[in-house]
Amino acid sequence: MKKAYAEYDIPKRSLKDRVFGQRPSALIIEGLLVLVAVVVTIGFLTPAAPVEDNSDAVIAEMEAIIAAQEAALQEASEAIARAAEAASVPKGFLSASAAKNMAWSSLSNEEYRSAIALYDVLIAEGEADLQTIFARGYAYSMIDEHGLAAQDYTTVLQHSAEDLGALNNRCWAYSEIGDFDRALADCNKLMSLASEADYPYLNRGIVYEKMGDLGAAMQDYVEWIKRIKTSVIRNDNLVWEGSLEVPMSQGIVYIFPFTASANQEVVINAVSSQRDLDADPLVLILDPEGLPLTANDDTGDWWDSYVQFRAPVTGEYAVVLTHAGGSTEGRVEVSFDIAGMFTQGNDGARFKADAYRALMSGDYGVALENFRRALNINRHDAEAMNWMGVAYRYMGEYDSALSHISMAMELDDSYSLPYLSRGITYEEMGQPEASAADYYRYAMLNRNRTLFHAELEGDSNFELPMREGWVYSIPFDAKRGQTLDIAVDTVEPGFVDPLIILIGPDGKALIGDDDISRSEYDAVISDYKIKASGQYTLVVSHAEGGANGTLNFDIAVTEPAPMSVADFDGYGCGH
Repeated sequence: MKKAYAEYDIPKRSLKDRVFGQRPSALIIEGLLVLVAVVVTIGFLTPAAPVEDNSDAVIAEMEAIIAAQEAALQEASEAIARAAEAASVPKGFLSASAAKNMAWSSLSNEEYRSAIALYDVLIAEGEADLQTIFARGYAYSMIDEHGLAAQDYTTVLQHSAEDLGALNNRCWAYSEIGDFDRALADCNKLMSLASEADYPYLNRGIVYEKMGDLGAAMQDYVEWIKRIKTSVIRNDNLVWEGSLEVPMSQGIVYIFPFTASANQEVVINAVSSQRDLDADPLVLILDPEGLPLTANDDTGDWWDSYVQFRAPVTGEYAVVLTHAGGSTEGRVEVSFDIAGMFTQGNDGARFKADAYRALMSGDYGVALENFRRALNINRHDAEAMNWMGVAYRYMGEYDSALSHISMAMELDDSYSLPYLSRGITYEEMGQPEASAADYYRYAMLNRNRTLFHAELEGDSNFELPMREGWVYSIPFDAKRGQTLDIAVDTVEPGFVDPLIILIGPDGKALIGDDDISRSEYDAVISDYKIKASGQYTLVVSHAEGGANGTLNFDIAVTEPAPMSVADFDGYGCGH
């Protein structure tokens, strides 16, 4: 549903906060609100006929009530006068046009009750148009008065039956008060009037989810995702790290695959971690057949999503994370937890998952132990062998690292990751050419598309898109003695873990880089001196951290310092 306000966290402000914490223009509105409330109260409390009980106590009580009302009325009048003076508005004057402008200002500043008070006056005085009534309905929704909001939207639709905004908002209001039949009717009519739009599918999906019809909800969520997606980013690290924070923006869809055994319990939680922007996550789970299994839009406070389910079969599942309609911008922390009985065939996956978590936390002994357990179950497990080598590399034991990573290559010659792992190892060992050769082999094994860039001339700064399996070939001429500095980083939205390799005129890989550090994924080649003139090629692809997004290139070429000859003074010359 195309929500324009938080479903839960509506701030409750005191009268003191409203009077002393608002802008001068809002003080006028608050004063009017108090005045209207007092007048209405007097109308209700002043008896229409003489009171039958003429006891002194009752008379005294009534006199006290009237005195209190008069005092409140006087206080409200003084508040209006002070506010009018502060805003340079003549006392006692407020045109319909000014009232509408002030109400809109209050609405824009999230001072919804003030806006409602002004709209009430305009409507009572016959100065309201459909836009005014619609705006009051919106303000009611913002303070969770969805029943009153639905009434205002109904009034608008009685005069303009095909008002898409009123249909959309009334659908939401009806769903909030549990009137699901009317909500669905509005959603369906919205679809018939705006068949190309995406938001009706999200609207109806949320209504179905509130009704408990998750199957119908997921069909609509899938259609919503198909219509809004602009970028699909696959990330395989969630299952290993347990929690990831990713940037969210319009149309981004994340895919996080994971393996589970039958009857394992899986919990996925997506939380907005940037509350000033407050992204509205939507989570969908795909089963091993690629079909929707379960989903959630909003659970608990804010707009966070929470999914808990028991895996029906053993296989590879996927978390699909995108945004709903509340807000598309911000950062989302998605966390993964899995528990329950493992089948014998999945014990190796469990040991590898435990080992990887230990590796990331720096507990290398536990990591090695669990990788060994995985290899005891399957001695041909190239993945476990490769990561065991990585663990040794983290420990600084490079010979053991190279031995295990090379063994992983022998176990599965189609498995590309060991080339990246060994390339990083060689780079840490100070062997740039061996490292670059492995980086290049990794990029070629993963390549599904080669893109040729125009030849560079001198210093360059530019951006290029990156997708899964893309490899860029960027030629440039260089002269002996020149120095190259190449920096490649990712540009949000999306995330790319760049991998760069410099190829010499003879086609030989000279130097490459994956990450600046374990926590910084940018790739850098610094102060590289050209040894022979000719045409070089910068090969750019991605490593395992991320493959979809935009890369920023910053390439600087420094000319060699000019040669100088000392002045000859005739002395010191031998015969």
